[in-house]
Amino acid sequence: MPVFRSEKTAQSGEKNRLGPPSPQGAQGAKSVPLGSARWGLRRFGRLALKVGALGLALAILAFWAAWLYVPQVDCRFPVSPTLLDREGRLFYAQLAADDHWLWPVGYEDMGPWLPKIAVAAEDGRFWAHPGLDPLALARALAQNLWNWKIVSGASTVTVQTIRLLQPAPRTLGNKAKEFIQALKLERRLSKREILEMYLNLAPFGGNLKGVGAASWAYFRKRPADLSLAESAVLIAALRGPALYRPDWRPGRAKARRDLLLSRLAQKGAIAAAEAEAARREPLVAARHPAPQKAPRFAEWVLKSHPRPWVWGGPDYLGLATSMNLAYQERLEFRLTQALGPYPSRISGAGALLDNATGQILAYVGNARPNGPAGYVDLAQARRSPGSALKPFVYLEAMAQGLIVPATLLADTPLGLDSQAPRNFDRLYRGPVTAKMALANSLNAPAVRVGRWLGLEKVRLALEKAGFSFDPGRDYGDSIILGGGEVTLLELLRAYAILARGGESLELRVAFGSAGPAQKAPQPGREVFSPEAAWLVNEALTEPTRLPLSLAGDGWAFKSGTSHGYRDAWLAIYGPVRTAVFWLGDPKGAGSPDLSGLKALGPAAVLFFRDIGPGPAWPAAPGGLEKHEVCLLSGEPLGPFCPEGRSAYRLRAHAKTLPCRVHVRQNGRVVAAWPPELAGYMANLEFQGSPRPKVVSPFPGTVIRYPGPGAGVPLKSEATVGPVYWFVDGEFFQAVGPGRTPVLPLTPGPHRVSLVDDRDQTAYSDFTVVGGSLEPEIPVLRLKKSLGD
Repeated sequence: MPVFRSEKTAQSGEKNRLGPPSPQGAQGAKSVPLGSARWGLRRFGRLALKVGALGLALAILAFWAAWLYVPQVDCRFPVSPTLLDREGRLFYAQLAADDHWLWPVGYEDMGPWLPKIAVAAEDGRFWAHPGLDPLALARALAQNLWNWKIVSGASTVTVQTIRLLQPAPRTLGNKAKEFIQALKLERRLSKREILEMYLNLAPFGGNLKGVGAASWAYFRKRPADLSLAESAVLIAALRGPALYRPDWRPGRAKARRDLLLSRLAQKGAIAAAEAEAARREPLVAARHPAPQKAPRFAEWVLKSHPRPWVWGGPDYLGLATSMNLAYQERLEFRLTQALGPYPSRISGAGALLDNATGQILAYVGNARPNGPAGYVDLAQARRSPGSALKPFVYLEAMAQGLIVPATLLADTPLGLDSQAPRNFDRLYRGPVTAKMALANSLNAPAVRVGRWLGLEKVRLALEKAGFSFDPGRDYGDSIILGGGEVTLLELLRAYAILARGGESLELRVAFGSAGPAQKAPQPGREVFSPEAAWLVNEALTEPTRLPLSLAGDGWAFKSGTSHGYRDAWLAIYGPVRTAVFWLGDPKGAGSPDLSGLKALGPAAVLFFRDIGPGPAWPAAPGGLEKHEVCLLSGEPLGPFCPEGRSAYRLRAHAKTLPCRVHVRQNGRVVAAWPPELAGYMANLEFQGSPRPKVVSPFPGTVIRYPGPGAGVPLKSEATVGPVYWFVDGEFFQAVGPGRTPVLPLTPGPHRVSLVDDRDQTAYSDFTVVGGSLEPEIPVLRLKKSLGD
């Protein structure tokens, strides 16, 4: 039978279970406190869970709020404007906008040691953590609490990068902000990008930032070329850039380097043998200036291709240019040689162009950077070109069918009114061919050709070639002879158009992100007849204008000397490259020895020899044809012409009217000179006489050198009046009719040439074998019959 507790007993038990123990029952007094303790623990556990959950929720909420509130760090910072040559090598740098030297280096260009040592020394778990290192945080917290002061940090490479991007006081709030921004940065950038930014921002003493500037400043090397020991010097300096500067405190820097190398070996980051070899390497460091080669070229590029020059901006790792440093060094050297005989007030400039692409390969804006006007870019200054524009007048006249190279022109003052120009040597030569007039830069024939063409067409032709003139000025004939000012760059492009067979091109100095496209050949458009351009190029390759030591390479060239000997010019080109040189006083004063060919001929030819072999000119274009012309008039061979020769003409402008100079009068052939030549030739008889020639030494002769004192007689035929003999381009002797000079023999190849009283020329090449041949020093002494 079940036993039921009384209501009172039940209530009493309930009280004992829920309330304090009853004083009556000893057994109840012992059991109630145990139940009460369990109840308290359970209640405290529930409360703790609630508080913990609430704390966690608040922490997550606070972190989320901070994540939303704290902005992402701005990764843009000023970098130095840097220029790279065509091989990707740095050759010019400027201070950044914040007055620091910082030229960025890509991760792949930092070499094998710098990134590896930086991670091992600064943040061993960099590649694994998300921007904060929990183990490093725990270690730092324990050490700091134990010592009751900050003795250890937990900054990762990412956190240090944040600190370098936005320096701020070291407070707890800023620290928390840096941690959040570090986590955000890891979500935006890859590990390599963060490490790359860190090594480009890190200070290295003074106003140096980044491994690019530091490796150059202390070791004059690119980061990729640093040794293990040199890389360790830079990374060791991160803990105290001023304290461990290798140029100021080499002893401390070496001790810090060796300690770092030992620790890296202990960690297994490098082999013990590598560390030992690096410790034995002497520390040689000094503060080197920033690279600033080709400063005028660099200024031109930076001005014409503006960039923001901030990290991550266009071309922030360096603007790729067309510069060829090897060619640049040779151009500077040859211009310095050319300036040798002249006073310091005379400066020079020059530039080299690739004809196919329009790239400027070398550029000297001022060959006397320490001179009175050393900071002036003379390659872009407007100066008188002298005779350097004449080829383009002949070019347009040939394209119009007005002349061909064999056309007879008058080098006389007759028919030019009172404004007849004189030649450079103040002489007139009478009848000359267009080719000879162009090659020898004769003034009167050039003016005649310009007038036949029309001065308005002359100006249009020059503008087609890229020259610009004052639109409100009427230059008259002077535009042909240098009356309109031009720049060296305009001449460079114009002669490159000639070299390209009349095709236009634009000058290029920088590639940027469009590098591959801009390195490709320019298609160009036809601005001049390719046939006429070929004929002009052939005329300008005439080698007899240079001494033998400089002739024979096949380059085309044209000189120019401005009025008053203020400017000396020389353009030299082949199918591949074109160069233009200039000498003069930046202030415009003249110099009596300043003439284009004499001042710049040797430098230009030797420079082209420095950079490559002689040119291989293309064959005559299909629009040209050869035909027989009168030896004198250059017109199609007529029935009374005593002698003919083969010459080129344009098919499109072929003329059939025979020679009008040779006519039959009173049963004999005479020369009916045009009015501009008739007076000049009145006292000269010309019945179709043969051309003069050198008969001793006979062309192609090889003479065995018999020894000192031996000589060879110089003999000619069909010369008129006194004969002026030249040997290897230098004046030798003038003799009257019937006299035979003797040339002393020296071993080697030689050329003898002559000019008679009628300005007819001839030459003979011969060789003396045997003996010893001393190296030649090119010295240019030009005969009077050559113009400039």
